Amino acid sequence: MNRKLILGVLVGLVAVYVGYFASLPVPEGLPEPWKMRAFVMVRYTMGLIGRIFTAGFSRRIVKGVQQGHNSTRIITNVDFDGVPVRIYAPPDKQSEPLPALVCIHGGGWVMGSVDTYHFFTNDVATKLDGIVLISVEYRLAPLYPFPAAIDDCTIATAWLLSHTEEFNVDPNRIGVLGDNAGGNLAAAVSQRLTFDSQYSHLPKLRLQALIYPALQAVDFEMPSYQQNGRYVTLVLSEELMVVFWGLYLRGIRDSSFENAAFVNNHTSPSAKYLLADQGILSHSDIPEQLRSGDYVPPTSNDFGNTTLYDSIKDTLLNPDFAPLMRTDLGGLPEAYIATCYFDVLRDDGIIYAKRLEDAGVKVTWKNYEVGTHGSMTMNHDGLFKLESGIHIRHDLVTFLNNTLIN
Repeated sequence: MNRKLILGVLVGLVAVYVGYFASLPVPEGLPEPWKMRAFVMVRYTMGLIGRIFTAGFSRRIVKGVQQGHNSTRIITNVDFDGVPVRIYAPPDKQSEPLPALVCIHGGGWVMGSVDTYHFFTNDVATKLDGIVLISVEYRLAPLYPFPAAIDDCTIATAWLLSHTEEFNVDPNRIGVLGDNAGGNLAAAVSQRLTFDSQYSHLPKLRLQALIYPALQAVDFEMPSYQQNGRYVTLVLSEELMVVFWGLYLRGIRDSSFENAAFVNNHTSPSAKYLLADQGILSHSDIPEQLRSGDYVPPTSNDFGNTTLYDSIKDTLLNPDFAPLMRTDLGGLPEAYIATCYFDVLRDDGIIYAKRLEDAGVKVTWKNYEVGTHGSMTMNHDGLFKLESGIHIRHDLVTFLNNTLIN
């Protein structure tokens, strides 16, 4: 075949490929839509290349000592009771015990590592001068479904709480931080350490910082899902979130669960009424100004797949799996919760913040009206830097500095 013809065909295919992503719809009012389209295209392309050259999901645990880029921290990779962690510590030995922050990365329980989050954890550790930051390398689904991730994160955090002197850490100033799936795990760790009697001898966590956390998998028709769920340009669509929950739940792609969950048919009518009666998950808890646009209020709870629900309900309602399912939240550590308007997970965080406040827990909630899911950890020095992400990170660091350090 003529080389020019081959080249022309390749150029045409590339143009069609780029054109497809350039034409993807975005919600009205979303700033910098071209960045979101470009980011999704790059992410999809990298995933396609990965599927071609690798099989399944992989994780890389780095051993030894690594000095981060532009870092002023001593960075060491060790194990906490068998769980790999990366420690970011001040370069000079401190005379007084330091506050500590356990950081749990996001990635839908199936992606991410201490390496992929290094630019973020190193940046936060550097900005929080005088803190010890521990990044947890927990096991990932689908190879290790629930409860592997929450077990690893609990073990690592409990290990730190019981060995504070070894790391010159103040036991009264230790917090946990997580974004999206990491926010789920940080909330679940806080609950375990607060309510499980086996941890009653440990110091209490000072705070939990949850950035657009995923906290429930029983209602995929919340206002934020209806408003944002169909836009792949928002990084996290309803379809992708359902896939993530399913992989974490069962460790496999399960079409029966996914197809049912897309239309909220994976629970039973009695379960829907029970959750509503208990006040665990209510659309009315979402501020009225956020229940607009494409949102349609539910008209009935009289639908569902009882057989499917009975097979998964023990996990679906387990607070270790979905922290929003816990009925009594009193006694949990102070919470910082950040949500974004353009995010399917927005309402999870809003309802959790309200229920924590109702339970007497001190809460700082910030909702970013032009924010998108993942913006805090998008490339903060490159092409995909988002203004909303800069604000989220700045506000988080300010809160942590005021709460843990000062």
